[in-house]
Amino acid sequence: MKSLLIALATVLVVTSLAAQAPTPAPAQTPAQTPAQTPAGAPAQEPALPTFRTGVEVITVDVAVVDRNGRPVIDLHAPEFTVKIDGEVRRVVSADLVKFNYTPDDGRTRPRQRKQDTFESLYTTNITQPEGRMIMIAVDQINIRPGAARPILDAATRFLDRLNPADRVAFISFPEPGVVVDFTSDHTRLRLAMQKVIGTQAKFTGRRNIGLVEAIDIAAKGDDRRLLEVSNRECRGLVDLALDQCQRDLVDESNSILWSTRRDTEASLRSLRDWLEHLSETEGQKTMILLSEGLVTESPSDLDDVVRTALRGRVSMNVLLMDVPRADATQGPLPPTFTEDRELQIRGLNDMASLTRGSIYQIVGTADRAFERLASEISAYYLLSVEQGTGDRDGRNHRIDVSVRRNGVTLRSRQAFVLDSLTRNRTTEESLVQSLRSPFGVPGVPLRLSTFVYQDPAQAGKVRIVMAADVDQAGTPPGQYTMGYIAVDSEGNVVASHSEKTRLEPLEGRANASLSYLDSVAVDPGVYDVRLAVVDAQGRHGSVVREVNAWKMAGEEFTYADLVVSHAASSREGLRPDVEPHVEPDGLAGYIELYAASAETFKDVAVNFEIADDADAPALVSIPATLSTGAHDTWRVARGLIGAEPLPGGRYVARARITKGDKLAGVLVRPFILEAVPASKGGPILIPAGFARPVAFDRNAVLQPAVLGGMLDVVAARSPALKDAMTEARAGRYSTAALEALTAGDQQAAAYLKGLDLYAKGQIDPAATQLAIAAGPRREFYPAALLLGACFAAGGRDLDAAGIWQMALGAERRPPVAYTLLADARIRGGQPAAVIGVLKPAYADRPTDDDLGKRLAVAYMMTGAYADALPILETYLTRNATDSDALFAAVLSRYQVKTTDGSELSAADRARLTKYAQAYRGPQSALLNKYLSSMGVER
Repeated sequence: MKSLLIALATVLVVTSLAAQAPTPAPAQTPAQTPAQTPAGAPAQEPALPTFRTGVEVITVDVAVVDRNGRPVIDLHAPEFTVKIDGEVRRVVSADLVKFNYTPDDGRTRPRQRKQDTFESLYTTNITQPEGRMIMIAVDQINIRPGAARPILDAATRFLDRLNPADRVAFISFPEPGVVVDFTSDHTRLRLAMQKVIGTQAKFTGRRNIGLVEAIDIAAKGDDRRLLEVSNRECRGLVDLALDQCQRDLVDESNSILWSTRRDTEASLRSLRDWLEHLSETEGQKTMILLSEGLVTESPSDLDDVVRTALRGRVSMNVLLMDVPRADATQGPLPPTFTEDRELQIRGLNDMASLTRGSIYQIVGTADRAFERLASEISAYYLLSVEQGTGDRDGRNHRIDVSVRRNGVTLRSRQAFVLDSLTRNRTTEESLVQSLRSPFGVPGVPLRLSTFVYQDPAQAGKVRIVMAADVDQAGTPPGQYTMGYIAVDSEGNVVASHSEKTRLEPLEGRANASLSYLDSVAVDPGVYDVRLAVVDAQGRHGSVVREVNAWKMAGEEFTYADLVVSHAASSREGLRPDVEPHVEPDGLAGYIELYAASAETFKDVAVNFEIADDADAPALVSIPATLSTGAHDTWRVARGLIGAEPLPGGRYVARARITKGDKLAGVLVRPFILEAVPASKGGPILIPAGFARPVAFDRNAVLQPAVLGGMLDVVAARSPALKDAMTEARAGRYSTAALEALTAGDQQAAAYLKGLDLYAKGQIDPAATQLAIAAGPRREFYPAALLLGACFAAGGRDLDAAGIWQMALGAERRPPVAYTLLADARIRGGQPAAVIGVLKPAYADRPTDDDLGKRLAVAYMMTGAYADALPILETYLTRNATDSDALFAAVLSRYQVKTTDGSELSAADRARLTKYAQAYRGPQSALLNKYLSSMGVER
């Protein structure tokens, strides 16, 4: 099997499977070569499934209905009594299997349970199928021409009552007959039903001899019956004429018996063959048999049919069609019409009762019978019954089931057959049996996803890529036999392939399922892709997925499926996967786009998104880049989406494709984000708007409140600076500098000169003067504050921060001293250095929100969310509508809970709900995600 890698430039699928060939050659790949070891151990599987519950058990399916045909669904194991060959056996468990059923004409169906979002993006055999397998069979050799039409018309209406997940087959037998394999296509079934008319050929003789009379005369040699018929049919004849008449009666009776046996044998042989076919399909099946009668001379005539039905887990329900007493097409009324009819009914009645079925006598249309049948087959119980030592001998064993509930009818098989455990089934037989089933077979867990692309090598073909997870998570690498078939809408197998291969987890993942990948090229259309697996122990399973391989070649504009993968592994190409595991560094997305002309792509755009599900708002979104693909009319859209802000869990990646101002399509793929908390080395998250560095404002240190405070510090140096301060407070800094120099204070003069130059925008000369004024240890704070501003104005934030921090000393500085320092450190990428400065300052001024907000930012930037949280909560008591702070508070609470696993208090929940309701920012979807991860509803 060849490795299928999606490179960033094109899809490289280099298998050599031919869709036209029924059994294409195995595809080889450098990464996964077929194993050369012998096949694994053959399968060992009984005809009926067994489960281990501490004792060996067999399963017995029983139906229990009330007087109106409605299933009774509240029974428990102690209420059932099971006898096998007369011996009471312990009922270990009673599991109800129930399907949706709507008792109307199909026009008012109740709302179905919404399918799990993620399971709609792949198909699995892990969960029980919601549908049933129902075969409608017409015994056409035992139906008068045209008599089946009203019943089949009712059958078409019965289709509307079924669960959409049900699969229905239709056959008429013996050959030549009509055959439609299990399908959900009701149109095909209706068309097939219109072709059946009935082929019964009534024996026409010279005498009017009843069927029972013929059997008594020809098979039993009953002279009394012959004399009775002779007295009626040879009346008035004597001697030789009477002898000849009696010989004619015997000959005609033999002919009636021969033709009856011929038809019965043909009917039973065909029925047995179809039951054998059904037995090769896993699961419980229901057959609805349409017939006017089936003549059996002994119960043993049904042994093969019943035995095959038991092996195949087929319940046979009979719709017994009425035969009018007066039918001109059938000649005169037989003298033993009532006895004949009883004989015809007996075989069908025995067949139904022995196989957990019912018989419904039909007069006119069959709508009421179909309605009751639809109700009765909508539920049944699987009884796990303790197995005896002689049960598994391949022979019939009588089984009797009763229930301690009044007013109900119980239907169960009257016998079962279990083969010896030593009976071997080959790997190929197990694979074929799994592939025959229209539903998934659960023996080996499977999850299948499919991807469709335009085949670059075969014009007009579409390539279906199958990616599957095989077996349980944590299963060690091993040898498996894999196989698939692709079935078109007409039920034809258009492609098939099987191979023995070694499977391993993708990318060496720990505790992951094994990975399988293959592909096949097909014509555009809708297909059922069935993938099956057999392991080395003989366990087998399968999964069925409907695939729309839409037409891509020659279209004006279309696209292929979306592929996503972990960004780090995308450098080697994107490998299709069922549900990729992605780390916070991001998700890689890839799509191919096709058009009839390169001009089409001028107004085409693709956006990649991450959301909770297919219909949820985007949590993260980026535009994709488009580049030329394998042909000039192909484009490749690709992009890397950062997933750092998201909590771990299941998500979908979306590709939103637009052409002009119209949405052309949306593609969705699931993935699992394996997020790592910041406390354990994961990404440190902080709202961009909240943590955006504050750009330095040169005028911040010239604000009257700031500058006035600094001039007060200068004035306090000496009374001799009074005149200088008068000039400075008037804004005449150059004159003030001269006055200070005259007063003999060179340091103050240098500061005032530097202030003058700074105010005029002459930053470099100002820095020279201020450096002299500040002193070597930056002990003169007014000059140091302004000197740091010179460096910050020049973009040298760390130099500015160093000066400001050295100048702080132990004195209480104005708030601007701390905010300028904090902003410079954050701009310089040193948030940790901010904490030591702001923490004591905020403790000294707990109502200063500028200090509090910067300290919270520093804590968040260093991953100290627990320290940031109380500051944010205090801040929000005075700034309740600050959306950035609201988001930061929710994020911090989420990070704290993720780290320590603590439960939220009622006060915490109330506070988070309040924050969510007040939030009006652009990240509502992401905020809601954090809340839902903590179990808080907005």
